[in-house]
Amino acid sequence: MINVTQLSYTVITLFIIVIVSFIAAKTKLITDTFTKGFSTFIICVAQPFMIMSSLSGIEFSLENLKKGFTVTGLGFISLGICAAVGFFATKPFKDMNDRKIGTFGLVFANTGFMGIPVLKALFGDIGGFYGAFFIITFHAVLWTYGMILLAKGRDDIKVKPLNLLVNFGTIPVLIGILLYVLPFDLPAPVTQAMDMLSSICAPGSMIIVGSILASVPVKELFLDWKAYVICAVRLLVLPALICGIAVLCRLSDEMVFLFTTLTALPCATNCTMYAQKYDISPGLAAKTASLTTLLSVGTVPLMINFAKLLLSLRG
Repeated sequence: MINVTQLSYTVITLFIIVIVSFIAAKTKLITDTFTKGFSTFIICVAQPFMIMSSLSGIEFSLENLKKGFTVTGLGFISLGICAAVGFFATKPFKDMNDRKIGTFGLVFANTGFMGIPVLKALFGDIGGFYGAFFIITFHAVLWTYGMILLAKGRDDIKVKPLNLLVNFGTIPVLIGILLYVLPFDLPAPVTQAMDMLSSICAPGSMIIVGSILASVPVKELFLDWKAYVICAVRLLVLPALICGIAVLCRLSDEMVFLFTTLTALPCATNCTMYAQKYDISPGLAAKTASLTTLLSVGTVPLMINFAKLLLSLRG
């Protein structure tokens, strides 16, 4: 049963955390040093535990396992479509770095940090389970196409094939799947620790977004036309396109809602972190990450209702 009301509550809750962290950053309670260190903690510690917790917290079912790997496979098609649209949508950007970071933001949504909590709100625990399987696709594409995209015209950015298999997304997924299929449960203190660490991920990523938002002058935030192009494509065009294709391909209602939601999420926080690390239009990355997160409060529920409309027409 799709719970759109709970979805709206979750997105608004995350939005409030962004505003609180924005104020904290503006009043110097949050520093750049804290933000960078906390970003590393979220990626390297909190997100892996969130993935493992999402997978191990569901009762074993061969049907669910098959659906999980179906999500992984369909995810490659979904991200491929996003990459094609992103390539053409950023063509008007004259600066090469703007095109690279714009395309990156259109391909990679905030599926890890924000996606799993949103999917849980929409589907229950099984939503987080499916989201964890999509993380396999996300990181496979990130460490291949994503890094190749950022490395274009640069000698200092290396594409490492090993990272395709060994990274902070795929390893936790493999551990989580192992825990899922094992015929016994972990001790309660271990599972409680995993749940506590995983619960840091969603609010922590919003704290990072809020602090990034505070670093961008308000005038620059709202007057960059390129940021609005990315917002429109990321939050409206791509989810509507993916939803329409899923409906036409006769995917199940569950899969239609799942991929519409995954595609409707704001730009990945990774986009800003890589932009800062490699000095690839960090200003544009910060604007798009912040604006898409703020606007997603209204657009994510809108796209879910759009999916409901298309499914009702399909009959």
